[in-house]
Amino acid sequence: MSNITSPSAAPYPDEQLREGAVVDCRLLRADLRDEYDYVVIGSGAAGAVAAHTLAKSGASVAILEEGPWVKTRDFSDDLHTSFNKLMRMSGTQILTGRSFMPLLQGRCVGGSTVINSAIAWRTPEDVIESWQREFGLGESVTMAKLDPHFDALERDLNVHPVNDDVLGTSNRLFVETAKAIGIAGAPMQRYERGCKGSSRCLTGCPSAAKQGMNVSYIPWALSLGARIFSSCRASKIEVRNGRAVAVHGRAVDTEGGPSRKVTLIAKKGVFLAASAIQTPNVLRRSGVRNSALGRHFQAHPGLATFAMFDKPIDMYFGATQGAEAIDFRKSDRFKLETISMPPEIAAIRVPGVGREFVERLTQLGNTAMWVVQVRAKAEGVVRPGFGGADQVSFSLLKSDLEQTRKACAVLARLYFAAGAREVWPGIYGVPPILTSPDQVRLIEEGPLDSRSYSFIATHLFGTARMGPDRESSVVGLDFSAHDAKGLYVVDSSIFPTNLGVNPQHSIMAISRLVATQVAEA
Repeated sequence: MSNITSPSAAPYPDEQLREGAVVDCRLLRADLRDEYDYVVIGSGAAGAVAAHTLAKSGASVAILEEGPWVKTRDFSDDLHTSFNKLMRMSGTQILTGRSFMPLLQGRCVGGSTVINSAIAWRTPEDVIESWQREFGLGESVTMAKLDPHFDALERDLNVHPVNDDVLGTSNRLFVETAKAIGIAGAPMQRYERGCKGSSRCLTGCPSAAKQGMNVSYIPWALSLGARIFSSCRASKIEVRNGRAVAVHGRAVDTEGGPSRKVTLIAKKGVFLAASAIQTPNVLRRSGVRNSALGRHFQAHPGLATFAMFDKPIDMYFGATQGAEAIDFRKSDRFKLETISMPPEIAAIRVPGVGREFVERLTQLGNTAMWVVQVRAKAEGVVRPGFGGADQVSFSLLKSDLEQTRKACAVLARLYFAAGAREVWPGIYGVPPILTSPDQVRLIEEGPLDSRSYSFIATHLFGTARMGPDRESSVVGLDFSAHDAKGLYVVDSSIFPTNLGVNPQHSIMAISRLVATQVAEA
């Protein structure tokens, strides 16, 4: 079992930290050099689990995190404040291509686990089989190998379906209506302890109930002797004689002061867990030259629809994402989910102008927000951008848009079956307000142009694919980069494809598998 602080021992686990375990690199007065067995780049789902697993084995571990440690008591329900503190580029990142697509990534201790909805899905077996069959992964990643790690994660992080007392009206209505019309709707499985139903996952859980890495595996790793260097960007990994030997970083957000250099010697290895966007560019800066690097980027583009009812829905009480349906994952490559967004975001999608807009805005409490998650076949490219930024180009295929259109129609029919008075598709070229099930055909006949849809990029994959062949992959079957032994890549950049389900659980299980194998070698 993990060294887990009891919830009753302290209000928040991020307040009970070993002295000297946290180095805020914004406050360094001189360059720093230190030495560890392993250096982990990134403190999100992959990095936190790797760090904890390695520390539990008795190894000395350093964690390098580009963002600050924002403590639970400092979380705010103010959207502007939260985005500035918790998200990369304050939430203004975009993918470019046929259309612009917003991209939200956490940039803080805990990474995107601080701002996501803590949804736990084991890797679908058909996905694992396709990786083995089509991409040559063989016995490196199997369900038999992953299942013990899924089991451990679920014990450690208290994975269970959303409790009925915090399901909320929107989530409950989705589940009940889906079942009534033959769709297998169900409550989400999530990482949480004592959810209060505050519906604030996006801006940081105010009660530390959501088991993000900031209140779980990072504090647990620190209690075992690990050390975290926050507000420090990984400049490059030093590779000497074909082996990773150190990580060079630089303090960020120093408010006008000098940006100090941080050098962390890695005696046994480096674990790279910077995400499918940042990882390929860290590898490039480290001298990795590979034709597959940065390519094969995939995602699950998300799209929200709204509906207004004649009764209160109050989507601002309950689990932020509390219900789902995966009936269409294999047949049509999409998944249906519920979600709630802060009013500042939800108001953007309210149709109408003038008095009509204001009247609908006053009835925001009667609206529900249900979403589509598309398992897109499209592939994009991640490259270095200006000023050290990361540039991503990504354009959806016609088949992806056909699936999107079908999914939006399914959601519209689901809304009307639930008793909605109005459905707001939010698709350019389709009426902004639908008032009867007969009008759903307008969605089904709608445009196949990504510019007509308000996508947001979620769940990121590829860019450092794993495989046996250096010409078509970046990481070998031992999870070490082809060009640098001892440099283990453990985030979703190594996934050959996307999954069709939320990836955090898969990322964590694979990271735990790799860290365990390395520690036991």
